[in-house]
Amino acid sequence: MSITDRPTTSRAKEAVSVFAWVDRQHQLLAETHDLLLLRPDQKTISRCRYLAHQIQKGCRQQPVGLLAALQLNRNAQFQHVKELYCGVLAELIGVKCNLAPASRLSMICAALTQDIGMLDLQDDRLDRQSLALTEQQLRQIKKHPIDGIKILAQAGVDDRIWLTIVERHHERLDGKGYPHRLDEEQIDMGTRIMTLVDNFVAMARPRGDRPAMMPPKILQQIFLKRGDQIDPRLAKVLIELLGLKPPGCWVQLANGETAVVVRPGSHNAFPVVASVVGPDGEHYEQAIERDSSERRFTIVDCVAAPFHFNLRQLLEQLWPRLEI
Repeated sequence: MSITDRPTTSRAKEAVSVFAWVDRQHQLLAETHDLLLLRPDQKTISRCRYLAHQIQKGCRQQPVGLLAALQLNRNAQFQHVKELYCGVLAELIGVKCNLAPASRLSMICAALTQDIGMLDLQDDRLDRQSLALTEQQLRQIKKHPIDGIKILAQAGVDDRIWLTIVERHHERLDGKGYPHRLDEEQIDMGTRIMTLVDNFVAMARPRGDRPAMMPPKILQQIFLKRGDQIDPRLAKVLIELLGLKPPGCWVQLANGETAVVVRPGSHNAFPVVASVVGPDGEHYEQAIERDSSERRFTIVDCVAAPFHFNLRQLLEQLWPRLEI
């Protein structure tokens, strides 16, 4: 039977790399954001829900690979990748916190649209701006949660969890957040999760005014913010989920090789890594897995991504493909 002869009711499954999966969802989210701003309606909201379902499905199949692909992604459009990363982290933390699938779906939708109220500012200016924010920009940022729920309501969103998280994701446990300066008792679990993942991803992604922070430094910052901005229980869940060196983190080994963290190892401090560049700068033809608990492969530092003439192809072999 040829492809054209297959029944239209069945759809052949396709397997793609975790990087291709991120690229596809990134494109779909960028298109969805544009539609939300130009023509907010129920059809556009259905696209958001479809994306959220795709994230849940992807996280069931290959959570570690998706975390790695999002950590490694350096697409110039900060916002769309940031919100995909937030959606994946929110889903994985929600599972660990035993939240119901429907509640997690609403939370992912909120992650994908949390900054829709300032998307034009983010895309046009903040991705490239190296100077301090202007007063006008600060005002727009402070009111973007309210602007966001107005856009979503205009599109027909009536999901209370979704709207609440978008409105409150910049509130803080100490009452110093915005736009309503809510205190700890008024901040629900979904919003607490979103605040946590938004903090993490904002530091993990490069921006016009600063480079990306190294993952251990980010986790240290999360640890220091616990109690004031971040729910301490959720901070612990995030650190347990990612480990001290998250998937996709670039590291230098004791033998001089440059490697990428692939997955957790037998101990939180010793993940499995894959070397791609040798001590003398040699570009390996294939990534070579190393156990960082062995002395010669001990991680000595986190580093920036290396140059390698065939890097993406090497990395695509490290994580199983996803069915879409």
